[in-house]
Amino acid sequence: MNLSITQVPLWISILFSISFSTLPIFLIANAVKTALNKVNNGSSFTIGKKIIVFYWSYFTIIALISLTGFFEKNVLPPRIILFAAIPLFIFYVFYIQKKQWFTLVFKYITVEQLVYINVFRLVGVFFFLCYFYTTLPKQFAFIGGIGDILTAILVFPVVIALRKKVAYAKFLVWAWNIIGLLDIISVLITVTILTKQAIINNTIGVSQFGTFPFSWIPAFAPATIIFIHLLIFKKLREKLREKLSL
Repeated sequence: MNLSITQVPLWISILFSISFSTLPIFLIANAVKTALNKVNNGSSFTIGKKIIVFYWSYFTIIALISLTGFFEKNVLPPRIILFAAIPLFIFYVFYIQKKQWFTLVFKYITVEQLVYINVFRLVGVFFFLCYFYTTLPKQFAFIGGIGDILTAILVFPVVIALRKKVAYAKFLVWAWNIIGLLDIISVLITVTILTKQAIINNTIGVSQFGTFPFSWIPAFAPATIIFIHLLIFKKLREKLREKLSL
């Protein structure tokens, strides 16, 4: 049986595997633990550990499925979106959001912490590495790569503005959140267009992101990023209502 593994050099796969399986997961777990610690919640360590175990288990399942080649085939809708990204988003919205610990997390987590999680979107650099080794189309590498890297870099001035409590901090958050959300939406649209073209022309398209380990990106990033952006919008609306009620 031929395993569905990325065609880029091994050092890129190893670097990606290490960074992507640690950075976003620990950023999320740390933000949750920090929020729960504000209420002296003894479960903060346990919840943080469960988050790490959950994501590592999820990544393991995605890896095993992707190695079979199930996600690599060019079909619409892409299988990895249909069977991984969408179920993960539904899990966030209809299960995680209903948990009591999440209610506490959302109450005490700051906009700054939610924004900072998006630093992991520097993973966009791997889009360009895949393009360099001719495993991804130029359009996808540039749209997805530039958008993610830009969004990740802009995290820092937004976080600094929030920490310094400058007058325009909230405006920056609104602008950044819209840019970040539009980025991930544009990536999903581009994936759909390129997959359709690949089916018609019998080309590779973005099938590389259905192979191991890059399958982790579409399986995790769209659902998680969109969910975080929605949480930030919800936080901003609450702050706006509080201000108007004064």
